[in-house]
Amino acid sequence: MKIIKSLDFMYEGEDFLKQQFNISKTFAHHGLEGIDATIRWLETSIFRTIVNDLTFYISDEPINFPGELAIDEGETFQPVIYLNIMSVTEDFQNKEYLYDMKSEHTTCFEYASFVILHEVGHYVQALIGGQGKNKKERLYDYFDKGEFYYDRFTENMKNGVTYEEKKKYRTIPHEKAADNFARQHLKVMMAAYKR
Repeated sequence: MKIIKSLDFMYEGEDFLKQQFNISKTFAHHGLEGIDATIRWLETSIFRTIVNDLTFYISDEPINFPGELAIDEGETFQPVIYLNIMSVTEDFQNKEYLYDMKSEHTTCFEYASFVILHEVGHYVQALIGGQGKNKKERLYDYFDKGEFYYDRFTENMKNGVTYEEKKKYRTIPHEKAADNFARQHLKVMMAAYKR
């Protein structure tokens, strides 16, 4: 497992983060603590052998996605989970957890943990349900199987931010499975964390 942090804005003052990005420094730091705690938990969980080849790339660039599972096509196959703490914090402040976690009350720590577990859920689902001889082939197969549903959603999408669209996105089979994985294992992780 490899962890890369590219954090250029997180340690600026509260006023800077509020004016430039409209996010709370306190929430952002709680979210980053959630990401760190989740990675530590994964290293000792039943998933430790599955995630040992993952790279977690954590950034605070002002981009519009909280997390993404991708493949870094270098000389060797490298699955990467990109996590953006600015986007996680913004989504938390906009109460995206109502759609994602199906919870009315949560913390930024828990929401950030949910985001990372959601992406790990995609990876686990790919390794379980994807066809192929190795992890790379299974991951590509998983992406290919989901493409139809994502394309169909995109064709009917107007702007992607309405309640109806967000709710419909959460019903895409890959998203639903990853959400279920994240909700289930967040409970396990938080129970261990609070001990």
